[in-house]
Amino acid sequence: MDVVISIPDQVADKLRRRARAHGQRLRTYTSKIVQQAVQGPTLEELLAPVQRDFARSGMTEKQWLDLGRDLLDKVRAEKKD
Repeated sequence: MDVVISIPDQVADKLRRRARAHGQRLRTYTSKIVQQAVQGPTLEELLAPVQRDFARSGMTEKQWLDLGRDLLDKVRAEKKD
């Protein structure tokens, strides 16, 4: 199936560069990334387990965000060592 879309020139340029970097024709590369986008899970599907865990935790949003920041800080500190 052929589909015609309009995209900004900057996006088209980036798409061409990425296709070239992958050694593919623009049409082939574009088809591949569109298929991946449609076949992959949605953002809502990816976040559903996290949202469920948050709801079950009884934590406030601030507590949840603080926990995430603390974990991120620990990971960054470990990488420095």
